[in-house]
Amino acid sequence: MTPSPTTTITTIDEQQVPRDTYIPLGEDVEDVEQYGEGGYYPVDIDDEIHNRRCRIIHKFGFGCYSTVWLARDQQEDACSEILILRQLGAAAQVKNHPGHPFVLALLDEFEVQGVNGCHRCIVTEALGPSVAAVKYESEGNRLPRHISHIVATQCAKGLAYLHSCGIVHGADLDSWTVKQVCECFGDPRKYEINRIYGQSPTPATRQDAVRPPNPIKLIQYCLTDACRVRIADFGEAFLPASRCIPKDLNTPVPMAAPEVIFKDNAKMGASVEIWALACTLFEILGDHRLLESLMADRDEVLIEMVRTLGKPPDSWWRDWKGRTRYFEEDGSFKPDSGDTSGEPRTVDRKERVGEILRGENEATQEEFGEQELLALEGLLAGMLKYEPKDRIQAEQVAKELSAMFSKGSEN
Repeated sequence: MTPSPTTTITTIDEQQVPRDTYIPLGEDVEDVEQYGEGGYYPVDIDDEIHNRRCRIIHKFGFGCYSTVWLARDQQEDACSEILILRQLGAAAQVKNHPGHPFVLALLDEFEVQGVNGCHRCIVTEALGPSVAAVKYESEGNRLPRHISHIVATQCAKGLAYLHSCGIVHGADLDSWTVKQVCECFGDPRKYEINRIYGQSPTPATRQDAVRPPNPIKLIQYCLTDACRVRIADFGEAFLPASRCIPKDLNTPVPMAAPEVIFKDNAKMGASVEIWALACTLFEILGDHRLLESLMADRDEVLIEMVRTLGKPPDSWWRDWKGRTRYFEEDGSFKPDSGDTSGEPRTVDRKERVGEILRGENEATQEEFGEQELLALEGLLAGMLKYEPKDRIQAEQVAKELSAMFSKGSEN
């Protein structure tokens, strides 16, 4: 007797649903899968948190560990003196440092208890778009020359301030009404969150996702002589004096110092930021990276590094197993290496600095004259030393940039 066909109806047990249970909403929205115990705190427009003191009015973005929202302090008049005193207290010993205005200040912090656990919230000044976002929206993917001078100098001053403590441009959003914020950014854009299997979203998430605004309307506030940068995001910060140096720094490879790339913890300290600052200055002043790599590939960056700066110290050189494909043992480039990153020859610092003018017209080149290029090449030479102990300090970088870009850079 042939068994009759059967139909099996399977119910979905919530505990057996695969991890990827939500339909992705795109790169400009946080991964909804990260909402859960120990993950993101579910926030929505008009939510009131911190004993109803903070009202959520817009979304700014998200990162690996947090979402970023614009909130209105509904008790600001009563508490402004406390907030000012807190800022002054945090910088009491170095409050007169010229780089103090260019580092993001902590205004307040508190904890909220939610369905995903306890979340620490930090309150800072409201900032505008990143320097990278402003560049991307600017003509030719480069900042206007005089703005790049201001931004470069302020970045160096801000870093010097951080180092003095031992340890990007913002419009004055604090004085804006909610209506003015929405006029600039547009109303918050909500999109329904849907689960792959059709169930309703759990309380751990929200019913809707909020996309951050397109910052293009704010760009006009950034491209003026009154621009101000802020060094922000201290999730990877550490105190060298405490010797609690992380085993891995998540610095993008094209910006990473060689001791970071080769994980040489014994040489890691504040000087890793001098190398990163040199790469940042090059990118601010031009339209591309100093050490270019299409996919931020370690070998590609090391190839560009050796071609520009020469052979690194022997311990790192031996540690790079892929070197023999591209270089002779003395550090000379192999013409038949098969590398596609550029011509098979060395490209020294002076040529690299000259590349800042790539794609510029004659009028713009006149603004960035030969003497300025020579001064910049000399400054980068002092910052891009292989040995961390040989790199100049942030205070000297700020001083030299101020002198180099004296016209308008002191704003």
